[in-house]
Amino acid sequence: MSDHDSKLLDETDLALVDALQVHPRASWTRLAEVLDLAPITLARRWQHLVDTGSAWVTVALSESGMRGALLELTCRPGTAERVALTLARLPNVATVGVTTGEFQVFALVLAPTLPAIAETLVRALPIPPEVTTMRSHVYSGLFGGVVWRLGVMNRAQTELVREPAGAPPGEIRPFGPADRALFLALGHDGRRPYTELADELGTSPQAVKRRLDRLRRHGDITFRCDVARPLAGWESMALLWLAVPDLGLRSVGRRLGVWPETRHCAAIPGPANLSLIVSLRSLEHLGELLVRIAREHPEVSIVDRRIVLRQVKVHGRIVDELGRSTRVVPVDPWAMSS
Repeated sequence: MSDHDSKLLDETDLALVDALQVHPRASWTRLAEVLDLAPITLARRWQHLVDTGSAWVTVALSESGMRGALLELTCRPGTAERVALTLARLPNVATVGVTTGEFQVFALVLAPTLPAIAETLVRALPIPPEVTTMRSHVYSGLFGGVVWRLGVMNRAQTELVREPAGAPPGEIRPFGPADRALFLALGHDGRRPYTELADELGTSPQAVKRRLDRLRRHGDITFRCDVARPLAGWESMALLWLAVPDLGLRSVGRRLGVWPETRHCAAIPGPANLSLIVSLRSLEHLGELLVRIAREHPEVSIVDRRIVLRQVKVHGRIVDELGRSTRVVPVDPWAMSS
């Protein structure tokens, strides 16, 4: 067994992560019934995963509740990782990676509105001096990747874990300052207890629970459970640029958006009008995905493909070479529009 293989998470940990990807705030008692382990055992295993940076739960704005852009940057030789780390420290830059190809760094930038993303790209985003060229692409639609799953549990287990949908809220309110404060309070740990959140926000646990339930049922926010992907067998990633006929763009985007490999899928105005970021179990896996795209969507052209050499930040977590979280920079889409 190689040194890399020895670091892979075991089946119990993978099942625990998968269960939390289905229901990120599920109680240990609920999960114990499905995973056939004592609640205290699950709690301890999860705490070990969190303490080692191997897995974590965080919060995200829903795909309909944010605006975003994908940046591509070329850098002076030898500076790509430094540029990536500089961008990773910015709270409105959710994800950063170093890639092969003409542009060595990509970054996903978030903002609450289209004017805010425009202001960020034109004026507010600090560009490191090592950057020689920057290209930006504003999303015109998001089709998946905000939430993903390992897919370890079977269908019956998944349904037992899944949270009941609940009725939609009777009153729809705009996302306000108190909602933003709650969102940011969950950035470090999406499983924080209601009592702890209430203490920080100066309110009651019941009020926090009501607000959180309303935001989730209305579709303003979602929770996601991430894992150090190389430790779960996803050893690499690729960034693909696709040209899709306009009439089929949304249909193709929705289909690719639910692939188990998809981590980000967005429509972007331009000759290559769909960006797709996928996790890979091997470099050969990329070839299989390209063949699958060609077979299922023969009308689609693959304009460019790049291997992600190093993930630097994954939705608010700066990560090491094995994908483990080393530092939290909670995602704050409002950071440069305040």
